[in-house]
Amino acid sequence: MFSALQRKKLADSFLALDDVDLTVHAGETVGLIGFNGSGKSTLLKTISGVLYPDTGRVLLRGRVAGLIEVGAGFHPDLSGRENVYLNGAILGMSREQIDAKFDEIVAFSEIEEFIDTDVKYYSSGMFLRLAFSVAVHTEPDIFLVDEILSVGDEPFPAQVPRAHP
Repeated sequence: MFSALQRKKLADSFLALDDVDLTVHAGETVGLIGFNGSGKSTLLKTISGVLYPDTGRVLLRGRVAGLIEVGAGFHPDLSGRENVYLNGAILGMSREQIDAKFDEIVAFSEIEEFIDTDVKYYSSGMFLRLAFSVAVHTEPDIFLVDEILSVGDEPFPAQVPRAHP
């Protein structure tokens, strides 16, 4: 109200993404580079279905998994083990699929001795390793990764599991 009395603008409209047309073919890897605030994360969130466009559409073919934000799909008061099942379910895996891949997920994350500890006690690197491991073991057709990997610890497995064609 005070702003209105001083004849200041109350709101501005802002287009995070405008006139974006992007086609990525099977087998291609794409990197988005741009200034802070240029819409890179917004585009990834729109592709992953976290955000919906006001106009236009996003067309995808295949299973999507992504690491867009640290902690998305994890609950701090649950153990790593419980979060593997929670996050796996969020990413579309059945309990049977998670059971079958659980040992691989934990081994790939390299946090075996902490798997039954609440994730609120994990370092950011441990947290990320477990989230990344769950995501890659869903065998997605489309894998979206934001700058989340910048908090990873060394060493990290050089070989990411690949889906079988």
